[in-house]
Amino acid sequence: MTGCTRCRTSLEEGDLRCAVCALPVVGAATSTERGTRAEILRCTDCNAAVAFDPAKRAPHCGFCGATMTIEHPVDPVEVAARRIPFAVSRDRAEASLRGWLGKRGYFAPAALHEEAVLESLTPICWAGWSVTAHATVAWTADSDQGALRSAWAPHAGQLPIRFDGIVVPASRGLDHEECRLLTPFYDLGAAIAVDADQPGDVPAMIESFDAQRSAARAIVQRAITATAKTRVEPAIPGRRFRNIHVSCLLEGQTTVRVALPAWVLAYRYRGRPYRAIVHGQRPEVVFGGSPTDWTKVARVALAILAIVAVIVAILMRLR
Repeated sequence: MTGCTRCRTSLEEGDLRCAVCALPVVGAATSTERGTRAEILRCTDCNAAVAFDPAKRAPHCGFCGATMTIEHPVDPVEVAARRIPFAVSRDRAEASLRGWLGKRGYFAPAALHEEAVLESLTPICWAGWSVTAHATVAWTADSDQGALRSAWAPHAGQLPIRFDGIVVPASRGLDHEECRLLTPFYDLGAAIAVDADQPGDVPAMIESFDAQRSAARAIVQRAITATAKTRVEPAIPGRRFRNIHVSCLLEGQTTVRVALPAWVLAYRYRGRPYRAIVHGQRPEVVFGGSPTDWTKVARVALAILAIVAVIVAILMRLR
C-alpha cells in the first residue's frame, strides 16, 4: 500500500485517484489491467456472491445450498485483507439456534423446536469495509434555541470528527439489515491477516465483496456522512432539533477490507425453508425467520373482536 504524494493518504492497489484530494495516481491503470478478473458464483436463491476455483466448478451456494450462476465482472473484485476469527463453535452455534427456536413467542408453532429440520449450519465470513477517517464536518440544523415568534431557529457550525471502526457491509449473502444487526457486536481489534492460522478457529468460506471498486468509495462516503449526522447532534444548541444536514471534508481515510464471522442456519418446518443467523463471536446474538401459527393469530383476533362487541353492547345499553 502506497501513499498520496500530495496529502499522504494511504492508497490501495488499483486506485486511480486519491480518495481525499483526488490527485491522479501515476501507473494505477497499468496495475489494474494486470489484475486477475475473478469469476463470481451468484446464488439464484439468496444472491450470495462467492469467488471460486474454476477447476472445481462448484455447483451449489455455500450459504443456502441452492444452484449458482457465474458472473464475469468488468472491474476488479475486492477481496478481504483481514478477518475476525470465529469464537463460536459449531456445537455452540447449533445450541444457540435450537434455544432461539424454542423461544419464538406465543404466535410461533408449539412444535417448532421439535419439528424444525436442520438442513445446514454454515460458517461464513461476510465482506465489509472497516473505515477509519478524520474530517472537518460542517453542519446546519433547526433547533428551539434562539427561536422567537417561530418554533424553530436556524443554526450552523463545524467541528473536527474522527471516525473509528465504521463497518460498511459489502455482502450479498447477508442483506443490509442482517449485517446491521451483527455489526455492533464485533471486536474489530481481534482481526488477523486473512491467511493467518488461529488455534481452534473454524474453517469458513470467505465471501468476495459484492460492490466493485468503482462503487466502493461512494458507499464508504455515504456511511461516513450518515455517522456524522449522529455525531454532530451534541454540538447543536437547544433541547430539540430537526433538519440536520452535514458536509464532510475528509482530511485522511484508511479503509481495510475485512471478513466478519457468522453462522448461517438453513432449516425447514413442514416443508417450508427458513434461515437464521448466529453471530460468530457472540452466540447470544441470534435472529432470522420463523413460521407463524395462524390458528393462534385467528384466536387472538376473534377474542379481541368478541371483547369489542361486548363493550359496544354495554355502551349501547347505557344509552
